[in-house]
Parts: sequence; C-alpha cells; structure tokens
Amino acid sequence: MSKVLKWLAVLSALGFPLALIGFRIGLYGFGTGFQILNYTFYLALIVLIAGLVVFVLHRRAKPASGRNAVIAVAISLIPIVGLGIQVYVARTVPAIHNISTDVLNPPGFDAIVAIRGDSANPLAYSIENGNLAELQQAAYPNIKTMNVSASVQDSFDKALGVAQSLGWEIVNINADMGIIEATQTTTLWQFKDDIVIRVQADSETPNTTNVDLRSVSRVGRSDLGANAKRIQGFKDQFNR
Repeated sequence: MSKVLKWLAVLSALGFPLALIGFRIGLYGFGTGFQILNYTFYLALIVLIAGLVVFVLHRRAKPASGRNAVIAVAISLIPIVGLGIQVYVARTVPAIHNISTDVLNPPGFDAIVAIRGDSANPLAYSIENGNLAELQQAAYPNIKTMNVSASVQDSFDKALGVAQSLGWEIVNINADMGIIEATQTTTLWQFKDDIVIRVQADSETPNTTNVDLRSVSRVGRSDLGANAKRIQGFKDQFNR
C-alpha cells in the first residue's frame, strides 16, 4: 500500500509539468491543462491523507511501510502547496481579466483585434454578471489615469520607450491617434496578454496630458491580478 502511495505521489508531482508541457507544445488547450491541474491537486490530497493514515497505523509494526508513507506525504505536499498558492491568489482577486485605467472610456484596440483569434476573450469592457468597473476599482484602486505635466508628443515618446524597456512586443504605433498597441507573453505558460496605451491632451486642464492603459488576457476567466500588476509596473517605470 505504501509503495503504491509513493508512486501516486510521484504522479501527482508530475501533473503540473505534464499540464504545462502539453499545453506549450500544443497537445491540448488550456481547458484540458487546467483539468489536469485539478486532478493533480485532488490526487495529491488523497495521497496526503492516505499516507498519514498508513504512517500512523504502520510506523511501529512495519517501519519500512511507514517510511514509504512519509515519503509519499512529502512528495504530495509539492503540488498541494504549489497549486494551493495559486488557488489562494485567485480567491484574493476578482475573477476578471480586462483592466483599464479609464473605466468610463477605456482605450480601444485596433491592429491587435485581427491577431487575437476567434477563441480569445472578448475585448468589450464588460462582464456578464456584475459591474466590471466596480469590481476593478474595489480590487485595484490605484489603477487610474496618469495626468502628466508634459506635451502629448513627449508623453507619447516616453510611453513608447517604457513599453519597449518592459520587453513588450510592439504591434502598432499611431502617433496621430496617440495609440500604442503591444503584446506581452508570460514566461511560464506563454499566455499572450494584449495592451493598448492611449496618450491624449486633457481637455479640461491646460498643459496636461492623460496617459491611459488597458491590458486584456486572451485566455482565462481570471488573470490572478496579472493585468493590474502589468499596468502598475508601467506606471512606476513611467513616473521615475
């Protein structure tokens, strides 16, 4: 029994790399990969509980079996902790993937629309149930329009420089419209998130330029806070 648990523990530990590698090389979509992660977590949890029971029952009568149970428990903790952290993060942020500094008039995408693909998340700044603007502002109150005391051209040039320094793939530069479109590919899963930067003069405040950003994930219901973090990183870099 304890040897079986040990092998099941190893299998659960391999669940994450199998899900990741299979998705990366195109064997299956993200939905299937996500299901593998779910099964991995539940398998690891079963091994953890069964391993503890076997250890308690066999630690004296069958020391070898008890040691195998301990090993199984230790291995099972790897996926449990790793995936548990992701679950915790998911529960601390709203299940949204479309973030904008301007929630009343979000910057619109142009060139990127054609390359997102039919299966990508919709670009409309809305959700089926609830108010997206309220959810975003409650979770990320610092994601707001940047009011810059500089000309539109200088602000545009600086915004482009910051986007390039962050390693974003620039897709479209339209200085006349004050629009920069870019894509960032995540390191691990290679998800593609699309960004649009809008630079325009403030109609109410002289000598002030408004810089707005919008970041949208192509896949997934929740971005685990990645889009807000991306926008905040841009703002921090821009304001240095």
